[in-house]
Amino acid sequence: MPDNNLTQIRISRVIPAPKWRILRLLTRVWEFPNYIPSVKEASVVKRKGNYIITKWQIQVDNIPIMWTEEEIIDFNHNAIYFRAIEGDLSEFYGEWNFNLHPEGTEVAVNVNLKVDIPAIQTFAQDYVRKMVTKNFEIILNALESRLVSVKYTRYKQGWPEKIAGFGIVGHLYNFNHLERCLKMLNPNFKMPSREFIGRLFHITPSFKLYDILNFKSKTGQTVNGCFIVATFIPDMIEKDIWSVFSKVVRACKIAEKYGVGIVTLGGFTSIVAERIGQEISSEVDVPVTTGNTFTAAMAIDGVLKGAELLGKDISTAKVTIIGGTGDIGSACARVLTDKAKQITITGRTKTNLKRMYKQLSARRKAKIIATTNNEAAVRDADIVIAAAAVSSSILKIDWFKPGAIICDVGYPKNISHTPTSRKDILIFSGGLAKSPTPFLLPIDTGLPDPNVVYGCFAEAIILALERRYENFSFGRGNITPAKIEEIRQLGLKHGFAVADFYWGDKLVDETVIGEIKDRLSVKVAK
Repeated sequence: MPDNNLTQIRISRVIPAPKWRILRLLTRVWEFPNYIPSVKEASVVKRKGNYIITKWQIQVDNIPIMWTEEEIIDFNHNAIYFRAIEGDLSEFYGEWNFNLHPEGTEVAVNVNLKVDIPAIQTFAQDYVRKMVTKNFEIILNALESRLVSVKYTRYKQGWPEKIAGFGIVGHLYNFNHLERCLKMLNPNFKMPSREFIGRLFHITPSFKLYDILNFKSKTGQTVNGCFIVATFIPDMIEKDIWSVFSKVVRACKIAEKYGVGIVTLGGFTSIVAERIGQEISSEVDVPVTTGNTFTAAMAIDGVLKGAELLGKDISTAKVTIIGGTGDIGSACARVLTDKAKQITITGRTKTNLKRMYKQLSARRKAKIIATTNNEAAVRDADIVIAAAAVSSSILKIDWFKPGAIICDVGYPKNISHTPTSRKDILIFSGGLAKSPTPFLLPIDTGLPDPNVVYGCFAEAIILALERRYENFSFGRGNITPAKIEEIRQLGLKHGFAVADFYWGDKLVDETVIGEIKDRLSVKVAK
């Protein structure tokens, strides 16, 4: 007769590794305490062929459980059978099963247990069930993490591991964007209250949204990738930055699970770690890039192209870089210091501004000005690169002088997309690149055309095509003119170049450029 006091547990997980590697790791139980926090002791007492006796102590919620079990490894049936022969539990037995899966191996553990303690039987049985369930979940998580880590370590050591492709980590930039994307995924979706969806979205873990298959380079090479959503909006950073950081780390670990060669951090995902002084690359095994080097290259190419279209001589131009102490802004400043007459940088903190001022002044090229006043900085500027990391627009259209060229690299934008009647300035979304393959996702990414891609996305694709799985752009202030030129040339090789000009989803075409030039010529004539 079945024992009604017996509790059954089943847990399963798809682990991205072949069965033999998982089996080998599971049978090396003496290593468990080194990387599984709930396992305090695990040792082999006896071993004869496929029959093993092991001794265990686990601790979950500060409560220890000890037992000795016998195990039989059955290779013919892809299983490990175990049964406690003594210990704290009246009954404890079950089996591990391993089945092929398109993404690796499905690992399932079936457990039967019984706690036989008078007076507190009901409570103890339920409580221990939760403890044991949590323990096996911890074990599966740890096994997966260790196998993934070993795979990347072996690849770096030259072993032929299956590491390839790119991962893009992105995020939504406000609640309106969230609503728009949800309705794109389901046109019949009815948005609940902001309070409900906001809190639910905050606790939702990061997830893979879409596979990007057969992205084709100009050379004919192809590469696969995936788009991963880090479930936060920038406003959450101020409220709970560590939670947002954990979401970005989880997003990178999702990429690891799929054997991605390199991950790029889009938008604010790269800024989170910087603000708390924590390197995401130290938390994950997959190489990580911010994509800021290629973004800076496209921003620079954009303003140089704009200057050429409007007939401006960059060598006599006054250039203002909003967010000039940030990674992209400072990279643009280093390059343009050798080209422009004057460089004005802005930033939020005087300490960073002073450090950047000294660095740029040491080049003895352009005149350098540093200020915290954004409005004053742009009033007299011929060229403005807006690269500040902010969650809402900080610059107003009427601040810019006639003939100004404004490259807005921000995500979200530093300058509002609100329609303007001004026809005497050239304003465009910067840091964008033409793509050799249409870039299509099932949600709104803010890109104006399928043949246009963010510079940070492009950098990861370029590096994946080159099989250069490295932290190419990481850490504020490390982007040099030489690295910008290197990634620019690699981009050209694969068909990435500065995009046509767009402001929002509107193309800034030859007609618009002509109107700007006409307005300026009229003002000059007067």
